Amino acid sequence: MSLFYLISFLLFHPNYCATKKYTNYTLYRGVPVNKSHLDFFNSLSEMFDVNFWTPPGSLYKPIDFVLAPGDKKVFLKMAEEYDVYLSTLIADVQRAFDMQRVKSYIRRNLGSFDWNDFYRINDIYNWLKDLKDKYPEFVKVESIGTTYEKRPILAVHVTLPGSKLRSKVIVEGGIHAREWIGPCFVTYMLQQILDSPKSNNSNLKDIALTYEWFFVPVLNPDGYEYTHTNNRLWRKNRNNEYGVDLNRNFDHAFGNIVPDRECFDTTTVRSAVGVSFSHYEETYCGAKAFSEKETIAMSNFVRNHSNHLEYYLAFHSYGQAMILPYANTRAHMENFDTVAAMAKQAADHIALRYNTRYVYGTAYDTVGYVTSGVSGCWVKETFSVPYVLTFELPDRGQYGFALPNEKITPTCIETMDGVLSLLKPRTKIYDKLRHEHRGFDDGQRTKFLDKLVILFNVCLFVIARFD
Repeated sequence: MSLFYLISFLLFHPNYCATKKYTNYTLYRGVPVNKSHLDFFNSLSEMFDVNFWTPPGSLYKPIDFVLAPGDKKVFLKMAEEYDVYLSTLIADVQRAFDMQRVKSYIRRNLGSFDWNDFYRINDIYNWLKDLKDKYPEFVKVESIGTTYEKRPILAVHVTLPGSKLRSKVIVEGGIHAREWIGPCFVTYMLQQILDSPKSNNSNLKDIALTYEWFFVPVLNPDGYEYTHTNNRLWRKNRNNEYGVDLNRNFDHAFGNIVPDRECFDTTTVRSAVGVSFSHYEETYCGAKAFSEKETIAMSNFVRNHSNHLEYYLAFHSYGQAMILPYANTRAHMENFDTVAAMAKQAADHIALRYNTRYVYGTAYDTVGYVTSGVSGCWVKETFSVPYVLTFELPDRGQYGFALPNEKITPTCIETMDGVLSLLKPRTKIYDKLRHEHRGFDDGQRTKFLDKLVILFNVCLFVIARFD
């Protein structure tokens, strides 16, 4: 009987086990310069089998999307009628994906894990476990939750010997499944922190000892593995066949897709396109905030480590942008100007390495639309974390999600340059903790010296009195 139900299920769900290929699918870029152009791009998903890599937002912001081969002829004719600016970025998307080399990690051989290749989820997890075995005194690996497909969500806690434990940094990666370069960088950063005691980079050494570190390299392990086995362009988690966009599921302005007056540009073009209540859409936010096992796990993890949390950094791709809270508004709120100045310095440091140029600002400033339910925005608002940034790693569309292997190491190196610039200690939290860990502050030291002088005088009096 069970075999009958299995066969029936596969007949009615033919794509459940199928591997989706993108042979002769084309990655196009369009640039809307008027409202009719923007309306045209917004209507594409209603007419064609389209997958947006960068969705429509505001005027003059590039829109990258993949189109099926059977739709090209009609689409190109319509694009010509609308007189839209269009260019081809990748003629055959599957060929570009096939060039992304995936390597296997050899257990208990840490040298077999590098940043020249991509890895599947079990290889990443095995590497993390081997790191714990190599550095048992200062590396802890724990599961912070379990996914719908029963995978653990692993987090790594690092406290280096001699660390001053001044404040905390949480680093998030892999919340969107198809953004493979995100977990690459988070694991690279983890390795850099662990290697810092023997590094020639004094800045890295100082910063590594300044903080207590928490890494979640792959927050969406089900989705990440699915991109390796079934659909390279899958974005969401694997809660049923539709999934939920985890970075729209946090409880910050959840599902708020109606922008207020400030969220319109000068042509009154609506910009709140970054979230959807339709489970068919890539940005489906879920039935309610924290409806998903992954977001519940991450929210509990952050809450448990929120005391003295100074930085929350999330790594995505692509676009070469540093996005500052809050994503649901165009307004520059709270300490935006301070963090924007830090982001500018980080962008300058990144550019010094390979001339890679980053932009920075709110989601509207950088990608051209507002959205909601974003992890970093929830962290900043809930726990008043001073420095929250979301990185959109390279590139700007030449390869997009098909970033080739030879770009992994350069991306990690230059991004680390920028991150180190951001992590210079600078807050009152840091100053307070610095005093706590220094042993004596100036007042305590003065009181101690006063008592020492009194004791010395008493001793002299006793000696003189009874000599």
